Amino acid sequence: INIQATRRLSVWRSNFGSTALAVMAHFLASGSDDTPDAVRETCKELLDGLAFLFQDLDPTKPENAYRSQFLLQLLAHTHLRSCIGCPDVPKLDTDALKEYGIKGAISLCCAALERAIRLFQRGELHVDDQISTRGKATAKTPLKLNKVSGKESSTALAFSEQNWGACTRQY
Repeated sequence: INIQATRRLSVWRSNFGSTALAVMAHFLASGSDDTPDAVRETCKELLDGLAFLFQDLDPTKPENAYRSQFLLQLLAHTHLRSCIGCPDVPKLDTDALKEYGIKGAISLCCAALERAIRLFQRGELHVDDQISTRGKATAKTPLKLNKVSGKESSTALAFSEQNWGACTRQY
């Protein structure tokens, strides 16, 4: 049971990462200019003051923190959708988990969005590679050369506890 639960948590967490890539790819592709320089500049603006977390992307209004369309869309698709119809399990105190566990899900959303923006900003992801010819997201984590093994792997850029746990906890 422990192995299966760990596997499900890993899938749940990685879903935040891949969905954040899709959300940001669609946003960046919807602009009038999706050249690499324009994408880098847009990403820089989104990261400035963590604007990507604020309603209307305006970090000067603290009351609008954690109300961005990016965050709300990601939270709805990755967490809330999976909670619909969740049974109450008294021994697990699922009512309290539903009430207080949302903080962790929001933190995962924030970190996943930051990761996606940084990958696009550094040029490790390209908007065209994340959107299929039919306009749907493909969410491919890029490969990076592992200097030790000499092989390409997605591990270094994955949305994992090892890579993004500390950042997630800061939110």
